[in-house]
Parts: sequence; structure tokens; C-alpha cells
Amino acid sequence: MAEAFSFTVPECEKGVTLQVRAPDGVTLKIPLPENVLPGDELHLGKGVDENWGITKCLRGVPVAAEPAAPEPQWWSAADLASACAGPEAVTVRLDTTKGPILIKVVPSWAPIGAQRFLELVADGYYSEVAIYRAINHGLLQFGVVKGTDPRSSQYERLPDDTLVGIPYAEGIVGFAAAGPGTRKSTVCIMKADFRTQLGKGALGTPSTETPFGMVLPESMAVMHSITCLGDIPQCGGKGPCPGKLEELGNDYIHSEFPACDFVIGAATV
Repeated sequence: MAEAFSFTVPECEKGVTLQVRAPDGVTLKIPLPENVLPGDELHLGKGVDENWGITKCLRGVPVAAEPAAPEPQWWSAADLASACAGPEAVTVRLDTTKGPILIKVVPSWAPIGAQRFLELVADGYYSEVAIYRAINHGLLQFGVVKGTDPRSSQYERLPDDTLVGIPYAEGIVGFAAAGPGTRKSTVCIMKADFRTQLGKGALGTPSTETPFGMVLPESMAVMHSITCLGDIPQCGGKGPCPGKLEELGNDYIHSEFPACDFVIGAATV
């Protein structure tokens, strides 16, 4: 996930403390500097001490007193459920060490990403893959394999899909990325609602943050039961390091993180 994000300061008194959720799941308490006004865009990033802090402020248009129309126009929960029950949706079963997780893949949400995920499932990519990043009230992440594993070099990075208004709600599934055009095989499943931080932008805009599926309601309990070892060290956590996982493979996980859950296999059903 991103190590920087931004948000627009809402209508509020000068000098108040705002509570904002960061992409890594941490709820930040941000005392507003006296010169920051409603409508300004605050940018935050992680410093060398791995703590979040304000990196810059862009002067914006004052926030109108009347509530503005939501931007972007997110799909409603009913619309998401309807798409997952529609004829184009494909059901994928992730077998994990905690039980099966059923995912509905909806190709029209992100055609390129959906095609790649279904290709990976058909190829047996998600076999004995560690869920190495699992954060309470945050996300699950998996898909890193040992560098010498043939799967590691089998797939090219993907161009970005375009935003269509799918919110990063609880249970939403998409690829992780390190920047434009870097999606490949690492999957994120949201354990909370992150629509205020992820997937923002004008409809039709290319973005790495384009979900392709959603966990079905009957699988939410299994999803939330996955052992949360914390964030990766690169983001200040004490969980498994994806670099070491790529270097040493599952032996590293079994040796240093024996409680880590795994995706045992995946298949369309």
C-alpha cells in the first residue's frame, strides 16, 4: 500500500485536531496548523522514523457551507451486490489455512486486473502462498513467492485499469502496486472501508487502485479470522518482510512466523 496520501481539509475551526485513517490502517490525530484552512489539500507521508507527518499543504478553494455532491460517485452496496450476482461474475474459492474464502470477480470493474487474477488462479499460482501482511482493521495481502520459483518471473506487470466508481469497501479485492503500471500478482483484500483514501479520482482515469472483485458475505468471518501479524517492516510493522520472503521463500515464514496463515490453493467454482 501507499506510504503517502492526501486529503482535503473539511469545514472546521482553526487549530482543531482531525482524525484521519491512513492507508496502513492507523488512525492519525492531526493538529491543524493555524495557517491551514478548510479546502486546503494536506499531504502526509512516512518519515525516516516510520511515523506519519505533514509533508506539504496546497491552498485550495474554501469549502462551501452546503454539502457538495460526493466525488467520485461510488457504487452503492446494493449495486455491488447486484453486480456480484450478475451473469458476468466469476466465483473464485481461495482455500486458506483458516477455511475457504469465496470471491466474486466482476470483469467490468477492472478488465485487465480481473483477467490477470483469473489467469493466475487457472495457472495454480496461489498455491502455498503466505498471507504475509495482515493488519487488524486494515487489509490482507498475499502473492509474493520465492525469487527462484518459476512463478516469480512468469508474468509481466500490467497496465492500469480505469476508475469506474467501485469503492474500497470492506471485502473489496484488488492488486497491490508500487506505482503506475506495476500490478502483477500480489493481492489485497480490504478488512475495513478505505474509500476516503483509495480509488479516488475522476471516473475513466487510469489508476492502480481499481478493484476487480469482492468477498462474499458468507466468507467475511473466515476473512476476518486470518491471523494478523501486523504490517510489514517497511511500513513500521513487525510482520514478515516481503523482501526476505522473496529471498528465502516459505522457509522464512515457517521459521520466524509459524502462526502465519497461507492460501493453500485457488480455483473457479
